[in-house]
Amino acid sequence: MRLMGPLLCLLTILSTTVGYGQSAQREMKKSELKELAATQSLMTLRKYPEAKEKLAKLIKKHDEVAELHYLDSEISRGQGEYGDAIVALKRGLDIEGRSATVAFKKVAELYTLNQDYDDALTYYESYLQSLERAGRNDERLEKARALVESARVVSELAGNPYPYEPTPLGPGVNTPHSLEYFPSLSVDGQRLIFTRRVNKRQEDFYQSDRQADGSWSNAIPLTGVNTPLNEGAQTITADGNYLIFTGCGRRDGLGSCDLYFSERLGDRWTEAQNLGPTVNTRASESQPSLSQDGTLLFFASNRDGGLGNDDIYVSGRRPDGQWSRPVNLGKTVNTSGNDRYPFWAADNKTLYFTSTGWPGMGGADLFMTSVDESNNWRKPENLGFPINTPGEETNLFIGLDGKSAYFSKGIGDDVDIYTFELPEKARPAAATYVEVSVVDDRTGRPLVAQVRLQAQMQGGITSVRNTDNRGRYLTVLPTGQDYGFSVEKEGYLFYSDRFVLAGEHTASEPFELEIRLQPIEQRTIAEEAEEDGAIVLRNVFFETASDELLPFSTEELDRLVALLEGQPEVNVEIAGHTDDVGSDVDNQRLSERRAASVKRYLESQGIAPDRIRSVGYGESRPVAPNTTEEGRASNRRTTFRLLFE
Repeated sequence: MRLMGPLLCLLTILSTTVGYGQSAQREMKKSELKELAATQSLMTLRKYPEAKEKLAKLIKKHDEVAELHYLDSEISRGQGEYGDAIVALKRGLDIEGRSATVAFKKVAELYTLNQDYDDALTYYESYLQSLERAGRNDERLEKARALVESARVVSELAGNPYPYEPTPLGPGVNTPHSLEYFPSLSVDGQRLIFTRRVNKRQEDFYQSDRQADGSWSNAIPLTGVNTPLNEGAQTITADGNYLIFTGCGRRDGLGSCDLYFSERLGDRWTEAQNLGPTVNTRASESQPSLSQDGTLLFFASNRDGGLGNDDIYVSGRRPDGQWSRPVNLGKTVNTSGNDRYPFWAADNKTLYFTSTGWPGMGGADLFMTSVDESNNWRKPENLGFPINTPGEETNLFIGLDGKSAYFSKGIGDDVDIYTFELPEKARPAAATYVEVSVVDDRTGRPLVAQVRLQAQMQGGITSVRNTDNRGRYLTVLPTGQDYGFSVEKEGYLFYSDRFVLAGEHTASEPFELEIRLQPIEQRTIAEEAEEDGAIVLRNVFFETASDELLPFSTEELDRLVALLEGQPEVNVEIAGHTDDVGSDVDNQRLSERRAASVKRYLESQGIAPDRIRSVGYGESRPVAPNTTEEGRASNRRTTFRLLFE
């Protein structure tokens, strides 16, 4: 009687977990069943060699008992010997014949683990057929159909592999006795911030700098943010001033895991604060990803109302610094499975994430999606094989070049950070960055000034931010479009520029500017002014051979309106200039009409007509040779000059 407990346990394992019938109970003696129970106990303890030795003796006596071969397969699977596991399982299938069902599924799983995806599809199809023969018409049959469909996807992905050579970041970052994961890179690619689990329990942030030879320096703790509590899964804005991370089990927590933030003030980080009940709930919020400018926050949560266990949500940051109520990304992205580890790319339109719900290689796969012209999510695409495997893929970080990817991988207590080159099909649009220092031209004192950045395209969004107390401003610019840029501060001439990124441009070509704002005083001539003191309106454009202003020109002209409104005693001269294409007379008339068009706009915004003088110089005042398109473009310009009369 004392034998029945473990025997019943074993037979339950055989008939439900393994799922293969009950002939062992009929064919074997009690003494042999006792040996079988001992085998199962050894398997539970993961003592696979000892279990296999005992089982081999039983198989030698009862080679026609299918369950013994199935159990042999489970042992080989536990040892990671998938080829041997397949052989044993198929031997059991041969014995069972057409009555087998679950064994077909088990063979398919093993072929998947062994990366034999075509054979896996064949056996999933056999599993479905066995259920149909048995007259099944229930949830089990539907799940089998889903498995077949997923296996077809996997077979197709595996049949079109990408070049893939992940490289560990080296001993400066990766250590033999700690876990390193969740990498994030500065915009210039020179500083890495990541999470390290020390002593298998304590999570802290570390930073490492890229050396001249491309290696990484020995990582050091991130001063000011780390505490005796766990800090992990960080995300940081492009300017390096705002950081959000996951904190679990904290006294001020609202749920099991919450999102916290810290801000850099000078050379120190503020004490971390909970993002509050607008974002955090009694459930779990984790794995944050900020947009480069810090206005969007993506994260994973298992809160009520989702589509599965973990879903991905997004929240927007308001001008007062508070976050809006998060919105579920919806069923185009989220599934009934786990959707986690979001990463919002620098192109501001592409999202990477992991999912167990979309068809893939098995476990959690990496996917990408993006927003279309109507701001709707496209159907996610699997990143493919061998980036995705039958195991679990997790966090991904992609540099501004759109091709340098960083991620963590490993097993158990051996997890390191690797880098690899994304295949072209899986890349977001590349991006670069602009880094600005704004100072007073007379004193060199840093200025807190307002910076405007406008995408010069239909429906382009205007970003308005201030420089920090050091006069610094940094933002990321996705390539593929041009940007208007202006800096203004009351009492100073505004500065304008234009960043042309519609063609080829890389993150290795950033815009780094020192902007010296000129105080508005009589006889002040800005450093970038022309000989007569005129300043180019770099973002005022007209239709070709026309005096009709293009819509995005008003953004820059409004800066001039604001300047004139703040200086009522100052008048202005608007001048039009052309290149030398066409006749002198036509160019002269066109320059006059364009200057007059700007004058009319200023008047429409409330500037008195007698404060504005418009003049055209045609092609008579070039600032560059007219021998190249770039030179001609520089000569086609509109300028303004302040008149202290």
